[in-house]
Amino acid sequence: MVRILIAEVGTKTPDVDVRFTSVQSADASMYTSAQDQIELIRQIVSDVFPDGEIITASGTIQVSQLLSSSPDIILANFADLVDGLSICQSVRKQAVPHTFTILIRQLIADRSVSTVDWKVDLLEAGADVCITSTDDYQLLRAYLQVVKRMAKAQAQLLADCRLFQFQATHDPLLTNLLNYSGIVGWLQNQIDFSLRHRTPVSLIMADVDNFRQVNNNYGHLAGNAVLHQVAERMLTSIRSEDAIGRFGGEEFLAVLSNCDVKQTIKLAERIRGRVSHPPIQTAETSVSVNLSIGVTTILGEIEAEEAIKQADTALYRAKQLGKDRVCSYNRQPNLSRL
Repeated sequence: MVRILIAEVGTKTPDVDVRFTSVQSADASMYTSAQDQIELIRQIVSDVFPDGEIITASGTIQVSQLLSSSPDIILANFADLVDGLSICQSVRKQAVPHTFTILIRQLIADRSVSTVDWKVDLLEAGADVCITSTDDYQLLRAYLQVVKRMAKAQAQLLADCRLFQFQATHDPLLTNLLNYSGIVGWLQNQIDFSLRHRTPVSLIMADVDNFRQVNNNYGHLAGNAVLHQVAERMLTSIRSEDAIGRFGGEEFLAVLSNCDVKQTIKLAERIRGRVSHPPIQTAETSVSVNLSIGVTTILGEIEAEEAIKQADTALYRAKQLGKDRVCSYNRQPNLSRL
């Protein structure tokens, strides 16, 4: 749904010349009040965008406040050039998505204002369309049709960009999980955040034990089904602010923000328990799955690669000690079982 903000700024002046062509007849023009003109503008906008959401505002302060809701189009009726420039400045503070800006300037009755100069100023300041109150309002309708096409094209472009971004950072098989580059990028962001706020970041590196046997005994389709279920069970075990990615093959990496050692081990044990019980059902059989998990908690400056290496070292220790357990980096292994 297209959201259109119709604003009236500084137009309540008795000597304003407001002429427009009526909606019903392209040949009938008249002089009327600024309030009537706003109603006509609303009617034209409703005709062009029958399913659009129309928001109204009065004054530059209210316009600036409503811009935070990111309308697709702003159509401002104003008198003072300063107000028009202020609207452009407020709109252009938001780079993406582009808010299409149509400005209608009310001219004083003697029409002594130079039309070309102020239009140039506003277009250079970021306006997309500039017309005057004495223009034929069928021109406004035509401009709205142009903006409608542009807004539709922008919406499709942004949707494509979001899709491409998702595909670039998520695993093609396990679509709810980040892929390698996605989870490593997330980890680096969390490390940077932790440095600024002096909070810990924890990593959980989990590996499906004996996964090759699942593929060999039940086939790759069953193996894929097992990975799907492992991913879902891991996702339901972590907090909403955490992230999980497929690190490679049957290895998964979880990044936990502001999570200390004790909390991390507790979460790791929860993940291990939920993945192990009950057995995973595939199309043809039931498969018992266990995880070996390595965890590490970092506080301070460290490269993402080094943090991953610590978690991987702890995971290797869990494998050496018999699998199906949680081990912490540089700490005695946690041999507890659920």
